[in-house]
Amino acid sequence: MFRLSKLAAVTLLLELFCGGAAYAVGLLDGRIFEGMIGPVKAPDLADRLHFEDGHFWSDICARCGFHPGEYHSEMTDRGIVFRGILESESRGRFEYERLVGGYGAIEASIRSERKRWYWTSSREIAFRGRTKEEFTSQPLSQIR
Repeated sequence: MFRLSKLAAVTLLLELFCGGAAYAVGLLDGRIFEGMIGPVKAPDLADRLHFEDGHFWSDICARCGFHPGEYHSEMTDRGIVFRGILESESRGRFEYERLVGGYGAIEASIRSERKRWYWTSSREIAFRGRTKEEFTSQPLSQIR
């Protein structure tokens, strides 16, 4: 069993340092990003993205009834790529996807979708920001 764990660790290190992608859970846990969310060309609302315990949420989305969602992350040679979905019973869903690059910069593309019995609306919005080490996050258990 020890050999298997050692082999897994060596494989992960090779993937990280040899330019390949390595899938990992919670690579962004404990981080908070402060920035702007809104239309792709010019996000205009101040917001924060929080990552904790394999979940993420947006302050604005949480106030609007969207629940924290699981996120998946992958280490690449360009930075950490993450994907996740925030859902609300009454307001639809936001699908986040993007890259956390060097110096803590984040640019997330967000696809918003809201289904009605007679139509489905969708639009593209964006979040752009930077990591803020000095912020303390409200615990995930209090957001749920």
